[in-house]
Amino acid sequence: MLTMKPEHIAEWVARELPGDTLESHLLASQYSPQYSAPGSHTSSSGDFGDRQRAAFVESLALDPDRKIGFLVQSTVYALTDRRLCIATRGGFRDRPKELLHAGPREGLTVYWYDGRVEAGNQFRHFVFVFADGSWRSDRTGIKAMGRVPKANNAQHFTAALGPAAVEQR
Repeated sequence: MLTMKPEHIAEWVARELPGDTLESHLLASQYSPQYSAPGSHTSSSGDFGDRQRAAFVESLALDPDRKIGFLVQSTVYALTDRRLCIATRGGFRDRPKELLHAGPREGLTVYWYDGRVEAGNQFRHFVFVFADGSWRSDRTGIKAMGRVPKANNAQHFTAALGPAAVEQR
């Protein structure tokens, strides 16, 4: 998967949300590609925490009609000083494209947990719940083939959410 340059996200925020200041961003995909770690002898369920996330979403009793981007698989999250925005990601030129949802930071809750390491891969799972009842679940890779990718921004993004980020164990 391509890496999106942070300056492309900042340019998109300036164009789409004049007056907002970008604080952090996250690249996510519901069904990220899987890689096997060299020399890995661990077996993988191929699930990488997706069933656990689906069960957690179900436990929250969220309205399925309020899910953001029902058929969208790859997203970019832009956290500004005012709101959290979710946009689709471009194909060949990986950049934010269509704004799917923008909701105020007030009333936002972001549940998150790190899935277990399977075959050298690990994902951070998120469930974003906005004050208006809109929601989306996603994941981002935090380890690939046993290594933390250079472009990994999950820690910074989670920290930037402040008290809205609620770790699930």
